[in-house]
Amino acid sequence: IPGGGTAFANLWAQYYYLSLYTNFTFFLNDPVNGDGIEQTDRRWLTGSDVGYRQTFRILDREGVLTAGLQTRFDNIRVRLGTQQKRSSLAITQESDIFEASYSPYLKLDLQILPWLRFAGGGRLDVFTYNVTDRCGTDCSVRPNGTASDSISSGKANLIFGPWAGTEFFMNAGTGFHSNDARDVVLNPSATTLTRAIGYELGIRSQPWTWTEFLATAWLLDLDSELVFVGDEGTTEPRGKTRRLGTELSARITPVEWLSIRGDITYTHAEFRKTGDAIPLAPQFTAFSSVTARLPIGLSGTLQMLTVGSRAGTEDNRVKLEPFTIFDLVFRYKIPLAPPTGRLEAFLSIRNVTNTDWRQAQFFYESRLPGEPAGGVSDIHFVPGTPRMFLGGLTWFWSA
Repeated sequence: IPGGGTAFANLWAQYYYLSLYTNFTFFLNDPVNGDGIEQTDRRWLTGSDVGYRQTFRILDREGVLTAGLQTRFDNIRVRLGTQQKRSSLAITQESDIFEASYSPYLKLDLQILPWLRFAGGGRLDVFTYNVTDRCGTDCSVRPNGTASDSISSGKANLIFGPWAGTEFFMNAGTGFHSNDARDVVLNPSATTLTRAIGYELGIRSQPWTWTEFLATAWLLDLDSELVFVGDEGTTEPRGKTRRLGTELSARITPVEWLSIRGDITYTHAEFRKTGDAIPLAPQFTAFSSVTARLPIGLSGTLQMLTVGSRAGTEDNRVKLEPFTIFDLVFRYKIPLAPPTGRLEAFLSIRNVTNTDWRQAQFFYESRLPGEPAGGVSDIHFVPGTPRMFLGGLTWFWSA
């Protein structure tokens, strides 16, 4: 486009299907048939991102201005019921949902001074919900109706430097999360789009060409937290929360064929009104990897993931178990090239040390046959995967 502008358009589509059988509380609510839950979710998702990007100069300073519109449409059929040994017992909810969002946005990247750059923008998100009950009078919950809501968001980033390979940055911005469309039409007074506000300060340094270090401190406030409810196997909105955290990371390439990476995060998360802990919120996490690449096209990566102990309840009296697992990944670039692109074979060994670990953990009441009618409070968990081998062939190409 004349004048240095660029028009862009991205379109996408996705089909999603979920069939899930669960039983979170065993025989707590139904001592005869059990508390089995059956969920199905079929949906088509389509969306777009179209816009225009223009470079410009003002007072001899370079900038880029982008204006665009993002859209997303979800056409959904969801069904919720009870089951015993994967045989349906009753339907409690079945709905058709059409959810649409329209999001115009504006972004600006401007080099204000040789040592100061601004990047920021704003957007407006408009959501519409249309829920149609397909269950009839037999269902205990029958959401039906339409609703709409909108929310504006903004972000601003200032980057200072670089000086001696080091730059400083600060940013602030707002975001949101949307609640379930069925809850929105059932309770019109409830908050549809929940605000989030975040702030961050950081430093990024590359003192030598083979090293890069990053350190940040951040704060995130949510107007409403979604907390897991074990009795229902779902989440419910709770009060306002605050997270304070810091992150340290390093990238080192001591020689051309060897790369080392490390990331450490620490987060303090609490409800703002009471100071109670946010259940399941990670406190300490660490990730590291070492990658070696050979001239013959073979590479290997050993990586480690650690998640520390975290609160299982709001009063912090129950702690969930930490874990550390190691994975090993080999990749080989096959010299036999296809007509376009390239072929790559891979072998992944998950949980190399075959560690017993808990992938997901929750604390709530459940009941087994013979236990008290009111149930027993305990930690419930999903076992982590044992040592597993995964291999395949990947074809990379570009149109």
